Amino acid sequence: MIEYIFQIEGGETLHFRIDINRKYKEKRGHFWTELGYHQCKNCTLLLKDYRYCPTAIDMEEIIEGFSSFFSHDKVFVRVKTSEREYSKMCDLQTGLQSLLGLVMATSSCPILSKLWALANFHLPFATTEDTLFRAVGAYLIRQYFIFSDKGQPDFDLEGLRNLYRELEELNTSFTERIRIASKTDANLNAVVQLGALSFLVHVSLEEQLGDLRTTFERKKGKISDD
Repeated sequence: MIEYIFQIEGGETLHFRIDINRKYKEKRGHFWTELGYHQCKNCTLLLKDYRYCPTAIDMEEIIEGFSSFFSHDKVFVRVKTSEREYSKMCDLQTGLQSLLGLVMATSSCPILSKLWALANFHLPFATTEDTLFRAVGAYLIRQYFIFSDKGQPDFDLEGLRNLYRELEELNTSFTERIRIASKTDANLNAVVQLGALSFLVHVSLEEQLGDLRTTFERKKGKISDD
């Protein structure tokens, strides 16, 4: 269980507990949570099997809770996991992006659930560099297991590019759900930023990895006598 506590500047507090191992349960939601409403073009779920979008249902309480807030609103966010606690004073968009990313990656969506391993090692307030490092690292660990099982590993990361291409397309469609569900821009901008990250990974993965190369290269220099 991961807890997010948002203390909005001005006094209001919103509290969410996310079970990352939850199973999809059919329940009645708002019209924008219905699977057929702006259904993602790459969605593999069938309307005869699912009345509601699993991810939209999981996000409904959060979207409703923040529907009247703005991205730039100041908030103190605390995140509690079983191992440690994080906190940050930031704009609402930063904290909300982290929470929504967690909920989406642990939903029963066949595409988003491919990110479950990252969610299991959730890092709140992650930067673009943090996310890239973790996503590539997790993907390569999976390829190692495929190799160990005598399979054909993908060390060229083509599968990772394809995944983030799917995620970008999904976020584009999902944005339309959030647009109609929110009175202001906090929810919408948080989802848009998640989509922008997906675009960045699949379009310029090599360039982004090039920027990380120095992380593994210790520069040699003269040892000071002082």
